[in-house]
Amino acid sequence: MDQVIDVLTASISSGEWPPGHRLPAVTELAVELDVGRSTVREAVQALAHRGLLEVAQGRGTFVADPGSGAWTLRLRRSEALDVYEARRGPEIEAARLAALRRTDDDLAAIEAAIADRRAARTCGAIGEWASADLALHRAVVAATQNPVLLRLFDALADGVQDVFHHQSADPGSGVDTAADHDALVDAIARRDPEAAARATRSYLDACEGEIRSLLADGAGDTA
Repeated sequence: MDQVIDVLTASISSGEWPPGHRLPAVTELAVELDVGRSTVREAVQALAHRGLLEVAQGRGTFVADPGSGAWTLRLRRSEALDVYEARRGPEIEAARLAALRRTDDDLAAIEAAIADRRAARTCGAIGEWASADLALHRAVVAATQNPVLLRLFDALADGVQDVFHHQSADPGSGVDTAADHDALVDAIARRDPEAAARATRSYLDACEGEIRSLLADGAGDTA
């Protein structure tokens, strides 16, 4: 279902399906995407729940009207959720491997990045904070000594950075994961793979949970 959601979301965000556009019938989409009709229905329901689609009984399914900025905000939150879901597996495993394999130089890079992150957060420098946060997570992945994981992270990096910037400007967001990030660095320093994985899972859970909550209740969806 996730792949179908990605395809439908891309059609909306690219402008291929503008606001008010009526989606093809479920049967037609199922054939086009080579999936079952139930998978299409579930994907449409998920996007309707996120506010990107509107289901009009007897009339069909339509791309939601942007209105007063609410649609754009929901689209960004939807895309942010996709990025966090994509990060989950690689980053949890990277945290575990980093704790097992990190060198002293790796640890120094990780500690420098989290120090920059703390400093930027303290002075409210959002751009610097986003860059430091990305540098921290990349340093953790680099400490795995696994070049495939590092290439995977770099492939996601643009999306991750976009999410950071969008969340900093999102009136509904504000989850604080500083303690989890501190716990991650501490676990890597102590070479405790399970604690490192647990800390990573905790901050990803918190961020995903916040976005799901905002999508569900529409908090902050104002111009």
